[in-house]
Amino acid sequence: MPRQVAVDTETYTIEIDEDIDAILHTWNEFVAGQEFRDGCHELLDVIERNDKSKLLVDTSGFQAHDDADKEWLEDEWIPQSIEAGIDYSVSVTGDSVISEMEMEEFVDQTQHLDYTFVMAGSLDEAREWLDEQ
Repeated sequence: MPRQVAVDTETYTIEIDEDIDAILHTWNEFVAGQEFRDGCHELLDVIERNDKSKLLVDTSGFQAHDDADKEWLEDEWIPQSIEAGIDYSVSVTGDSVISEMEMEEFVDQTQHLDYTFVMAGSLDEAREWLDEQ
């Protein structure tokens, strides 16, 4: 079954992928602050409306997140996404060493939460991992 586009903006695209029973969130360009948080809130709305437990976030276009946004993700958004039903989350990172180091740190900081968060080097790798969950 093809992907169903739930939200499509200049900044991001949110899709439902029934083949792997997941929600895909692709950031098309770097954003920070309120614009980043608005995109995350819209993703949360899609999660709540579609009853999915798996999430794939493609941040391959990002070099790094703003520190305040990382803190907000960990403290507020991720617990809300878990409450909405997300059990498995995978993030596709860019080729940047900075991006990879940042995501590894983020994985470490979220280990205490009641869900599984991993990184993948490609969209195919991320889809394969989610399909196995």
